[in-house]
Amino acid sequence: MSEILFSSSPVDLVLSFVGVLLAVCFPLLLGQKAKMKEYPRPLYQFVLIIIFWSVASIIGNLFFSGAKHNIAAQIVFGIQALGWIQLGNVAYHIACINFNNQRATFWRLLNAIGCLAVVSMTIFFCVANDKASEFFKFNLPGFDNHPVTIAFTILFILFVVPELFLTCYVLLRNSLHVSDPSLIQINTYMLISFSFFFLLPTVMDFVLPFAFAFNLDNGHYVFLQWYQYCSIFLAIMCGQYYTSISFKNKSSWWFLNNLQEHLGDSIIYFNDSGSIIYTNPAARLLFQSSETDISKIKIQQILPDIDVFHESTYNNVKVQINNELHTFNVGLFKIKQTLTAAINVLMLSDQTNLLFYQQRIKMLDRQFKEYKQDLIRYQDRLDLSEKKTKESDNINITLINALPFQFWSKNENGVYQMQNQKDISMRGNLSKITDEAKNITEPELEARDHGKASMFTTYENADHQEITEGEASTNFNTDKVVYVYQNHFIPIIQNKPPHKVIGLKIDMTEEKRLERERNILREQKIIHSRLEELGTACGAFAHDYNNILGSQIGFCELAQELLGETANNCTDEKIKTQIAQSSKLVGEATKAAQRGKVSLNALLDTVRGKTKMAIEQTVFPPAEIVHDVINKVTITLPSNIQINSSNLNEKVRIKAQAPSLDRILSNLSSNAIYAMKQTGGTLTFSVVKESLMQQIVSPYADPIPTGEYVKISVSDTGTGMDSGTLERIFAPFFTTKAPGEGLGLGLSSALRLLKDEKAYFTVQTTVGEGTTFNLYWSLYKERENKSKE
Repeated sequence: MSEILFSSSPVDLVLSFVGVLLAVCFPLLLGQKAKMKEYPRPLYQFVLIIIFWSVASIIGNLFFSGAKHNIAAQIVFGIQALGWIQLGNVAYHIACINFNNQRATFWRLLNAIGCLAVVSMTIFFCVANDKASEFFKFNLPGFDNHPVTIAFTILFILFVVPELFLTCYVLLRNSLHVSDPSLIQINTYMLISFSFFFLLPTVMDFVLPFAFAFNLDNGHYVFLQWYQYCSIFLAIMCGQYYTSISFKNKSSWWFLNNLQEHLGDSIIYFNDSGSIIYTNPAARLLFQSSETDISKIKIQQILPDIDVFHESTYNNVKVQINNELHTFNVGLFKIKQTLTAAINVLMLSDQTNLLFYQQRIKMLDRQFKEYKQDLIRYQDRLDLSEKKTKESDNINITLINALPFQFWSKNENGVYQMQNQKDISMRGNLSKITDEAKNITEPELEARDHGKASMFTTYENADHQEITEGEASTNFNTDKVVYVYQNHFIPIIQNKPPHKVIGLKIDMTEEKRLERERNILREQKIIHSRLEELGTACGAFAHDYNNILGSQIGFCELAQELLGETANNCTDEKIKTQIAQSSKLVGEATKAAQRGKVSLNALLDTVRGKTKMAIEQTVFPPAEIVHDVINKVTITLPSNIQINSSNLNEKVRIKAQAPSLDRILSNLSSNAIYAMKQTGGTLTFSVVKESLMQQIVSPYADPIPTGEYVKISVSDTGTGMDSGTLERIFAPFFTTKAPGEGLGLGLSSALRLLKDEKAYFTVQTTVGEGTTFNLYWSLYKERENKSKE
């Protein structure tokens, strides 16, 4: 194997020395906010990791650079890996310490497993280098020569990246949870800095080399080179973050300690169990005991009649101390020590010792002046921070009002907190209002109660009332106004649900209209192109097939004459019966050929550009055409499909072109049989008389006016159709059949023939249950037509 594990570049060597130097000088880089001895243990570990990593890199660059692989180089590489495998764990530990969070045992276990994995991987490459190289070999350009890089990249992704992401999450979470502007500023600065020094080496060490197949810098790729250089900055950021938080807390603590040490009032700190943990000099003087002796007393013994764990103040409380009765003004408070921990404070103002206060007032006044100066400085900083916050809020409000879509936010109780102008204009001002339970959608509840973001589409009619997708599709087809909106519910994740929710409602009407028009134009373009090609092919086909049909008709007529003569000369009744059946079949073939010839002649006239000659309409019972269609489909009908034609009214008549009705019913029957081809079922024909007392309106067909009709129905129990398929079934060349089994012209030609005959239709379909086509032909009334003539 030939893979570069260490760089031979003097620049990399110098940078590694600089890394060691910076790590050694780490305390000086952080300034004078805190002493090195006050740093937490993980910060020490971070510095040692950098030194360990950089020294291993220096040794590798000096003695094991180049493309030739050997065991010593692999061992040094593995030792170096033991350093960086601790990187994410230490960063996450520092973040936990800063916020007094308990680090989960799982991450310690993951770190131990990562170290074990590095050792195992190093041994694997040292002992069985060829097998290891083959195992981590990728058949991609540039990757096959970097098995060690691939193997240790996997370890880095598994054991380092999750903890780095978790550190970013901890910083982000605590930035959102604190209310102190200075803490927010410190947390935000740390989050941005840490994310930058996490993402920069990720791009330089993984994204770019992997994207260009390790062809950067003449192919001399050094594993985790940028991470090595950026880790020192990560350490400095962590130290700076710790010292910033520590310095802020220590300044407040110093101020409080100095104040309580000089107060004449007794100050007692106690925990949640009532144990005393600190007393100031005035309290020790009051009890005339040392701090150790006072700590043995429970706070409930001092104030037995007061709830000492509830913040409050009491005046003129009688308390017996050392067999002496004292009168106190009692104050009970809670002081935040950290972001999550608090301590209880008892303040006793001795009303029987007013002279003591008079003696101390001058000293306190002097101290107050000093504190006032500090307060003025703090107030100036606070005013500046509030000014910046207000400016930021004004900018945010301006940007939100300028959004081209509706925006609103709710708190965890579902109360509206903010709306932009577009949402107010659409729904009115809902500030401080809660929606009714029935108006709260399921996606909003998911975002508020479970923290799950969602996106969905809604439709509204011209009156901005919400409608279903099916109703919207119907309105689209009838050119009615439909508004399309894309809705987003985004939770603002907090410690626990319910969460605050941001809502967005984006008007997509124009985009959907343009998309629909584009799809229609694209489909029409394809149809026109295919029709042009089909016309050219059909011209030649119709000319040749017309001659074939002419020959077929002639041969069928000759066959019928011969069968007739044979039947006359035959005496055997059985043979006569067979000849009669054969003659009937030949007659059916002749009829079919004649209908085909009529259709082909019409097609030839169309291709030649001749004016279409109107075929004379005749009056006939449609049941006869149904019988002809049944006879045709019965010949090739699969065994798992039955035909039901029990409801055929033989008396009703229509005035139409019989070939057109035949073609329409043949196409519908063919599609119905195909829908039941796999599962089987029943093909049902019916012809009934029906009087419509009111107009029938259906989504995918023209309205049917009132009147008397002959309804011809073709039903199947097949697969049915969904709304998307139903919307396109009459489009030319659209088919759900497999390639080679249909052109998609049957229903489009049937629709054209229905329009030519001035007939109507409806479609009823259910997925998995079947489809029914109802054809409505005007009922022929002989008396009325004679009177008109």
